[in-house]
Amino acid sequence: MKYLILIPALALAACSTKNDVAMNASYQRGVADAEIARMDAIKEIAKQGDTGAVAAAMMLQGNPSSKPAAPRSGGDNALAWAGVIVPSLTQGVGIAVNGAVTAYQSKNGTDVAIKNSDNDAAVAIDTNSTMATIAETTIVTPEVVTSTNTNTITCVTDASYDCE
Repeated sequence: MKYLILIPALALAACSTKNDVAMNASYQRGVADAEIARMDAIKEIAKQGDTGAVAAAMMLQGNPSSKPAAPRSGGDNALAWAGVIVPSLTQGVGIAVNGAVTAYQSKNGTDVAIKNSDNDAAVAIDTNSTMATIAETTIVTPEVVTSTNTNTITCVTDASYDCE
């Protein structure tokens, strides 16, 4: 990531060359010459003495004609490209990081769900085992008891046996 930041910084560090400086000086000289010529023209219009011409000359002083575009240096081109590339890289890195976070959260969610399922199964098995032990200790097997003391027979009746 550090290298991605370092590359545009190095590209923009050495943007001006001697040719760029000479080209800019020539451009500035041309703009100054054009402004001098414009002011000379306004001065000649104002010398006519006509009220409308003087008013036009005054309006032209405040409204310079459109200037030609300044020449573009290598630094300007590099800056324009950086303005396109840097936001795209930033978005790409952000999307990749968000994808990694989502995948990590999904894996953690799966691990938690599996652990919860294992815990629920263990609780169910323990509950079933406990209930079976309780059932074994509380259920009494029915028995038929007979007594012959006084010729009286005592009979215990359950679902599988009925006394007659």
